[in-house]
Amino acid sequence: MTTASPLLTRTSMAFMLFFLTAYTLIYFDTRLLYGVSVWEKPSKFFLSLAIHMATLAWGISLLPAEQWHSRGIRIASAAFLAAAVFEMGYMIFQASRGEASHFNTSTPFHDMMYSLMGFGALMLTGTTAYIGWRIRKSGTSTLQFAAGWSFIVSAVATTVVASILAQGTGHWIGGDLTDATGLPFFHWSTTGGDLRVAHFAALHIMQAVPLIAWFWPDKRIATVALIAGIAVVASLTAQALMGVPLFRV
Repeated sequence: MTTASPLLTRTSMAFMLFFLTAYTLIYFDTRLLYGVSVWEKPSKFFLSLAIHMATLAWGISLLPAEQWHSRGIRIASAAFLAAAVFEMGYMIFQASRGEASHFNTSTPFHDMMYSLMGFGALMLTGTTAYIGWRIRKSGTSTLQFAAGWSFIVSAVATTVVASILAQGTGHWIGGDLTDATGLPFFHWSTTGGDLRVAHFAALHIMQAVPLIAWFWPDKRIATVALIAGIAVVASLTAQALMGVPLFRV
């Protein structure tokens, strides 16, 4: 994996260290935003992006060795990294100020940065889909089939859910407009709908389907897993939009 994509692999490791650092700050910085530590969001995004980059690096290793460092893969990897660094840089900046990064359009500057974050998110999903397409057309093994299509489906599903999220003023649909009463660690709402659940499911199709294909190397099973993933994301999106929590505590 390191040989196939040293840039993504090493940055994934760095982001994991940043996750641990940011999460540690939760216990030292008492400032709250939406009822939880100002460092909750950046720490979780560091973790998510670390996993995402590690998955992409693994996916690239499924390509023929001569394609690992091809121009298209290098550009896609660099574009993903640039978008990830930008997103996290702004989130850390906002967390240090005790202000929200997402859904913050309170000033022209914040409005511009929120729009740029949206473009950055499209860069993340777009490059993921491109790498998935490259994997899909590079071979016929079950793992290449599962990884390629899951990257593409995950990228599209994540973009769709994110676009629905962007139309609102927050991730909550009804219920308490706070993360303080949410589930442990994830802080998904327990009193109303929360679109972050569907976003999480969409994003992790790219890990779930290849994992299933690893244990059961059959393209038919991988296809069923892909369809099931889409159905789960659609159901969770509908549930959130109806204002129903994943778990009511």
